[in-house]
Amino acid sequence: MDNKNMDAIESKDKILNAFRPIENIFKIMDTSAPEVYGELTQLYSEIGNILCKNFRNELESVLFKNVSRDIDK
Repeated sequence: MDNKNMDAIESKDKILNAFRPIENIFKIMDTSAPEVYGELTQLYSEIGNILCKNFRNELESVLFKNVSRDIDK
């Protein structure tokens, strides 16, 4: 692997490690009992989990598209 690819992987890992607590909040909300906390908590969890997935996909796309673009030059 070249340096740009390694830098992209390292950047991705750092960003995802910083983002993980937010993701974990939504995972915890997903396990909440609707009869205790209501359905609203689970709806927020579903939205949050989708946003987290989209964030991860976008991060991957941005970081590695830039790396492949630099390699192609």
